[in-house]
Amino acid sequence: MSVAASRPWLAVALAGFLLAALVLVLSLIPRLGAGQRVIDAAKPAFSDERVAGTRAGLNLVSQYVDVADPLLTARGGASKDVRSLIRLMRRRLDLSSAHARRILRREAPHTEALTRALPLDAIAGEIPRLTSYLATILTMSEEQLAATLERSFPRISQMLTALPNVADGWYDVPGIEGLTRLTDDKPVRTVPGLRKYYRDDVVPRMVEHKKHFQDLAGAGGIGYVAYVLLVIGLALFAYGLLQARRAATSPPGRGSWSVVVGVGGVVVALVVVAEYFPRLGGGQKLISDFEPVFAQERVRGAANGVDTVHEAVRFGDPIATPGGDATREAPQLYSFVAERTGRRSGEVHAALQRRVPQTVALLDAIPLTKVADEAPQLVAYLARVLRMPREKLVALLRERTPGLAQALLTLPAVTTGWNAIPGTAGMTRLDDVTPVRTMTAFDDYLRQDLIPVLVDERADFDRLAGTWPPVDRLAPLLLIAGLLVMLYGAVMRRFAARRY
Repeated sequence: MSVAASRPWLAVALAGFLLAALVLVLSLIPRLGAGQRVIDAAKPAFSDERVAGTRAGLNLVSQYVDVADPLLTARGGASKDVRSLIRLMRRRLDLSSAHARRILRREAPHTEALTRALPLDAIAGEIPRLTSYLATILTMSEEQLAATLERSFPRISQMLTALPNVADGWYDVPGIEGLTRLTDDKPVRTVPGLRKYYRDDVVPRMVEHKKHFQDLAGAGGIGYVAYVLLVIGLALFAYGLLQARRAATSPPGRGSWSVVVGVGGVVVALVVVAEYFPRLGGGQKLISDFEPVFAQERVRGAANGVDTVHEAVRFGDPIATPGGDATREAPQLYSFVAERTGRRSGEVHAALQRRVPQTVALLDAIPLTKVADEAPQLVAYLARVLRMPREKLVALLRERTPGLAQALLTLPAVTTGWNAIPGTAGMTRLDDVTPVRTMTAFDDYLRQDLIPVLVDERADFDRLAGTWPPVDRLAPLLLIAGLLVMLYGAVMRRFAARRY
């Protein structure tokens, strides 16, 4: 073999060997394969409709939390604010407390009933008394009663079953220890804190990087890039060795070096046509911003926390709108007990009111759409009798009764959007069939579609994000490799006719 003639081809083989070795040493195939699996799993969630729908749905969840937070526990403040409202009416109108409450009942009967149900977590404490009393007068065991309620009054049963779970976890969500905010590492322990994490930390990153993700997922994604590098490296290695052996008898001519130039040109064209620089550059920004979201503690906390959100939706769905059916079931329950005990429905209602007053008050208040309808009417009435502009009255109520005012003024948006979330038109589950328009459908999407992507792809994302080099370095690596191969092939092609 002529060493002088073979040496340039051995350099080609060495370059190919180094490129293939780099792919294997850096584990680019399993790493970019993991990235491709993340892309394939998350791609449906990053469509325009689903990103917009996720933001809209979480906005409604946030408003629902603003309604529930003051009402649910004494810590929320609405139960105390009711006394402040009665005191305000009594002093400004020179009335007794009983008279002020009668006026409230006359002007806003469902709202007044809701105020007697507060705080709602006390209803959870009444449930044992309710079931014990009903089981006694209906001569049933409590197990038989539970089965009867679930069969004949499923929505009331759902409400009463979900409420204790919501109340217990509202300020101490189970299973989210270690979950912190992305901005300041502040611990997240409550449902209001959890909604901020979803709404203010995760979703803005989806919105900001939606285009980056779509670009990265385009043109086949990134899983094939490592194979392209490996094939090019092995091809150059094999071609260089072959031509080096041929050079022993007849040095390859210009055509052989043209092949080398062509290989380099293919690599450069691939980088340019597939837009590797903007795609991989945007992809690296996405990876860097989502890396803390995919931290193990945050993924576990987000997955566990969504269960408490689900219980909150299960509690609210039967009572939020007339379609929730708890409104229809309540009088049916009184009639059912009356028929079985030989009493009138009114007597059953009064007997239950004595034993479980807050539970009955909540049943009298629903559907919450009625409370939402009464809120502006009540504000208008108070503004008129207190002789102050509406804006000034609202400001006064927000100051004197902040929790109650927050709940009542936010409730119309919640009840209006419960079965038709604004901004979710065209959104479907990841099956591309089931529409996501209602709060319950969005809850299913969040719990069964979106969060599982975080859980299932956490390990693959860690492999993609946690290994050197960053993916945006692959574009210049490919471009430089292609240009060097082209340049070397062109130079050697020029001198291909020279004898060694």
